Amino acid sequence: MGEGKLMETKKTALNAAGVVFFFVALLHLVRVIFHLEIVIENFRVPSWYSGVGFCVAFLLSIWMFKSTR
Repeated sequence: MGEGKLMETKKTALNAAGVVFFFVALLHLVRVIFHLEIVIENFRVPSWYSGVGFCVAFLLSIWMFKSTR
């Protein structure tokens, strides 16, 4: 595999990861906005978990997209 082809493959992988992280961030944001409840066994997951999840996933998404440059 040539150097150019390898760089293109890495850029494609980083873009795909960026899209996945962005989608996860959007799902966390939707949960916070619409106050969707998540219960695991008897544990009610607080909404602020999704607030933190949104921030982390969104920052990872930006990082992946910036890494392609």
